[in-house]
Amino acid sequence: MPGQVEPRRIGWPEYSRLCQLIADRVQKEFKPGEIVGIARGGVIVGATVASLLKIDFFPIKFSRKLSEQVVRKHPKMIVPPTAHLEGKRILLVDDWSRSGETIKAAIKEINKFHSEEIASAVLVRAGGFQPDYYATYSQAPVIFPWEEEPHPLTETDED
Repeated sequence: MPGQVEPRRIGWPEYSRLCQLIADRVQKEFKPGEIVGIARGGVIVGATVASLLKIDFFPIKFSRKLSEQVVRKHPKMIVPPTAHLEGKRILLVDDWSRSGETIKAAIKEINKFHSEEIASAVLVRAGGFQPDYYATYSQAPVIFPWEEEPHPLTETDED
């Protein structure tokens, strides 16, 4: 189809390199005490970065979907953060972000626990939102190694 952008495929070797880039920079500049990953893809990236930094990892989940159908305009908290984040330096991780809506909502939830400081990190920045850390930028849809289909850059998808 003319004008259609080919998806960017990120294989496991590039994924490893990108996670290491984030881990190295975050350790040097931010020194988190805990990592929180946003399900689904942020759990994979967050657990990898946490393992590289040898610190604890915890998942949270937002969704616009119900039974794989988009039913909400804005993401809803499904699995919330817990009080163990109180007073800690938190690195909030997702696989990619376009608008930052999910990351902003997660920061708002985590702030309820009076964390010392929160920084955001994504493997792929795909739009105008500027996380504190990101490994690469892509205007094209991205296919991560754990996926079969690309993340289409549409208004109804989680970011």
